[in-house]
Amino acid sequence: MGDSIRAHQPDADFFIGLIDRTERIPADFKATYKIVSVDALNIPAFETMSAKYNVGELLSDCKPFFAAHALRNADKIIYVDCTSILYNSVDFISNDLDNYNIILVPQLLHAGVHPDEKQTLNTGIFHAGFMGLKKSAETNRFVEWWGNNTTQKGYTNLCIGFNADQLWLEHVPNFYNKVLIQKHNGLNVGMWNLPEREIDFSANTVNGQPLISVNFKGMKYWPVYKKKLKQYAIKEVAPAYGLSYPRDNKSGKKIARNIRKFNSLVDKIIDLLQ
Repeated sequence: MGDSIRAHQPDADFFIGLIDRTERIPADFKATYKIVSVDALNIPAFETMSAKYNVGELLSDCKPFFAAHALRNADKIIYVDCTSILYNSVDFISNDLDNYNIILVPQLLHAGVHPDEKQTLNTGIFHAGFMGLKKSAETNRFVEWWGNNTTQKGYTNLCIGFNADQLWLEHVPNFYNKVLIQKHNGLNVGMWNLPEREIDFSANTVNGQPLISVNFKGMKYWPVYKKKLKQYAIKEVAPAYGLSYPRDNKSGKKIARNIRKFNSLVDKIIDLLQ
């Protein structure tokens, strides 16, 4: 990700937010980009968050606090998931921030194309993997409100309306002023919207618009990136913060997955019959 940002936004002040201690980075791993550790943010309730959230939840729930840190040092910031690759400039997002405080990116853009649109009603209409923010009193209010919620209610439990940091974004267009819903087809392309995004790799376009970024979260990296990742001495290190994921009951998960597939098939058949 850092290399792609350097290629397309060479003047950007880019940093990596680390939910760990910098001294725990393996000695043989040479970081080529600035790293800001969560310890530097002095989050008041961080120890409580670390004690009740698992690692994945904690990664997401610290996002508002990294945003607040960045806004103290910049007039405009763009957040990109660490699983993303940039393919073109995001100058147009910076230009949008001249007129807006907050930029959100929807998971889906086209009606009647995705085979199961109701999935995003559980996980969130907007995706927290890409966001733009401008320094302003309104943005500060949003970040504070967002952080209060991820501090207290940052669990992932879709059945009761929790999805770490993401579902809170549903309220943002109503609660805050000058919010832009950025509907660029080439922005934050991921597994959740691939059915509605036609990528032309020869032209580097998505549905006729320039390919801006791909978020590989939940997907396998393309071979060219797998090869690049092998250049880094990345070792599995147990995180210092956050609860470990509970032991997965693989047989139970397999049964649940098959049930979801069957239900999805039944939904499609019913839709066709109506």
